[in-house]
Amino acid sequence: MAAEPGRYELHYQDETHVETNPSLGRVWHRVGEQPTLPAAGSNRRLTVFGSVAAGGRGRVEVVGVRADSAGFARYLEALDERRAATGRDVILVLDNGSCHTSKRSQQALADRAAWLEVVPLARYSPELNPKEREWRWLKRDHRSHLAGDLRTFVSELVAGLHRLGGERCDIVEAVPDWWLAGHRTPPTGRPVGRPKGSRTPPADAANLPACT
Repeated sequence: MAAEPGRYELHYQDETHVETNPSLGRVWHRVGEQPTLPAAGSNRRLTVFGSVAAGGRGRVEVVGVRADSAGFARYLEALDERRAATGRDVILVLDNGSCHTSKRSQQALADRAAWLEVVPLARYSPELNPKEREWRWLKRDHRSHLAGDLRTFVSELVAGLHRLGGERCDIVEAVPDWWLAGHRTPPTGRPVGRPKGSRTPPADAANLPACT
């Protein structure tokens, strides 16, 4: 890479979760008084798949809702677009997380072998991945306040990723509408209430032990 800097980019990849409710790390407070923070109620969480390029060349970040093979596939699609724009081959440093080692992810990496070289990170060695430090910076700023709504929460997260800086920032927001609407899982489309044809227990029914 040092011999041909215009041909390659070295990316350190990782993923993290960011939660809506703020958290307390270190805080001053009076002795005997429990410090508190306002909360939005039920905590919600997003997942960010991202990588930082060596040499200050920027980053690729994808904001979604799950840390699974589908989320990693969306990250690789964003990496496809970056490679098409820059014309540089990519060396990608990965840990051995399950979303990287699944059959679907391994096939997706193999399909890009012409321009993507994977370098496995040693087990249990987060200190070797510069992306881990970036997550700490992101969460330090993001967890210190409470967003007014889910849309604001996502927008502030994307802005925080941009503030991490770099020559080129490819940041993709892939948060579905159902999450922004307050649902924890995709709606099934079924009407609310008991399924049609199901038996309704009598009003005087009780959970009593069987007669012996």
